[in-house]
Amino acid sequence: MIRVEILEQNRTALRPFVSLPFRLYKDDPNWVAPLIGEQLRSLCENREGPCRFFLVYDGETPVARVMAGIDERLNERLNRKCGYISLFECAQRADYARTALDAACAFLREQGMDSVIGPSGMGVDDFGKGLLVQGFDGPPVLFNPYNPSYYGDYFEKCGFTKHRDHLAYFMRMDEFDQRTMEEIVPRAKKRFGFRVEHVVWSKENEERILQNAGRIIREAFPPEWEWNVPTYGDLRREVKRLKRFYCPEMTVMAFAENRPIGLVVAFPDYNQVLKKMKGRVLPVGWMNYLLGRNKIHGARCSMQFVVPEYQHKGVNTAMIYEAFLGAKSIGIQWVEGSTVDETNISSIANTEKMASHLYRIYRQYEKNLTEE
Repeated sequence: MIRVEILEQNRTALRPFVSLPFRLYKDDPNWVAPLIGEQLRSLCENREGPCRFFLVYDGETPVARVMAGIDERLNERLNRKCGYISLFECAQRADYARTALDAACAFLREQGMDSVIGPSGMGVDDFGKGLLVQGFDGPPVLFNPYNPSYYGDYFEKCGFTKHRDHLAYFMRMDEFDQRTMEEIVPRAKKRFGFRVEHVVWSKENEERILQNAGRIIREAFPPEWEWNVPTYGDLRREVKRLKRFYCPEMTVMAFAENRPIGLVVAFPDYNQVLKKMKGRVLPVGWMNYLLGRNKIHGARCSMQFVVPEYQHKGVNTAMIYEAFLGAKSIGIQWVEGSTVDETNISSIANTEKMASHLYRIYRQYEKNLTEE
């Protein structure tokens, strides 16, 4: 008998929710397990609005899961009544998927929502959007989702249609046109009066870095983006969560005199280490982390912002060039640029100029909740 349970938002109740993928992906060599303790801690945090965790059982065996929520802050900014779904996982049966997604949609409908989009990140987390629909040939890069190819079919069978694609580009370091960059970057800096610096974190300059990053993001943030403009508090929480992955060689900021005008952030692909940890820090996971972090040979460039007045003036190119030199100095052999919203034409054009090619697509789906 198939049934669905609504789980309380605490570590004990959510443990089977977090544990389900470990069984579903146990024979999949590409899956990278999240750290169990970290994910439980994250899921127990307060959200920007109401949320529910649904776990589907077939008899006594968990077979599917989904989280549904409402980002009230985002809805207010975009003037909409839209819920989101996240963390969908399902064994290979369409009725399991339907049970989970129907429960999520029913909850959102009861909350007065007229549509749902997902899978989506939560709050200011712009990582992990969409289902993988192209590029199943290897493990995901840090913070990107991974799933079987049949998930997209299940969404469509449950009445969801494509909302938006998010693109991932791959570039080998030895294909980067360093010589051309060496010629054009100095000219751009001189002509438009800016400089690029690596962001070296310390207690003394933490406040200044956060203020500068926040200012750049706010000024460069397109109003139509389906993502919350991060507050100072948001940035501080994100930095606390991501600090272990921070890499000064690949984090750069551009300035025009004392004004911050651009930011590029790239992370080493710690999934190469997390894969060996199998979701646990103890007893040997921490040792795998310490031994493996200096052997990482890939990276993900996840953030590029330039304020409007300095766009199309070589600022982004100059920052990428500096980040490239930093990545090269620590042995990075390839970089994934992700994810780029399919509607962001300028970012797609800039990314494709860097000798990169599209190799993975992550798709968000939507459903009208007023038609049933």
